Amino acid sequence: MTNAPSVEEQLREWVGQLAPEHKQILLMMLVEDDRLQRSARLEFAVSQLRKLCRQRGLDWDEMAEGERESFLDGLIRETELYATQAGTPSVPPILPCHHCGREMAPSDLYRIYFGERPPSVEIAIAKLVIMDMEADAQFPLPADNEITIGRVDPHRGIRPDVDLSKFDPASRISRRHARITSRGSQFYIEDLGSANGTVINGRTRLKPQEPYPLVNGDVLKIGETTLKFAI
Repeated sequence: MTNAPSVEEQLREWVGQLAPEHKQILLMMLVEDDRLQRSARLEFAVSQLRKLCRQRGLDWDEMAEGERESFLDGLIRETELYATQAGTPSVPPILPCHHCGREMAPSDLYRIYFGERPPSVEIAIAKLVIMDMEADAQFPLPADNEITIGRVDPHRGIRPDVDLSKFDPASRISRRHARITSRGSQFYIEDLGSANGTVINGRTRLKPQEPYPLVNGDVLKIGETTLKFAI
């Protein structure tokens, strides 16, 4: 007695019988449907974030991206604090997701907003290049901006601009390890109080929260991961 084919197997067989041009049409339909769903999730998240801001006398639409991230980080911390202590939650309830009906938390809004939001168009005038690894990885650094460096932690809503998770097998990089800011064409790096520190050119260990000016060719040791700053 043979088992009946699964739904996935039946679908694969059906797709395999389609002509190439029909497969392309199906793929385009699936991509478009996914784009619409992502757009709807983002619209829902932003509507909830606007509401949460209004309740605190803030305007979501007037915030810069860094201010939005800080606002969400604060909400996530408040929710985690309430989860471990008795008392009245300071974060107002969030509507359930329109699509799956699941209860939402600030960390969910964080993932939706920063995951579904299309990237802004910025001109990069510098970059960080991963060294000492079999990977040709580069991270662009736009002018007049603030870039965080660290490891992603979706459970805590931490999503750095430069995510070095896959280049840090020993987890020596802090989740919020360092920050690069720029004023015009001059870039500065500062350590954010990381556990394993930030070292420049093998000799200068940064003090926390003290900006250090970068020049072309500087080698940065973030935890145990080495990067080169290039213009």
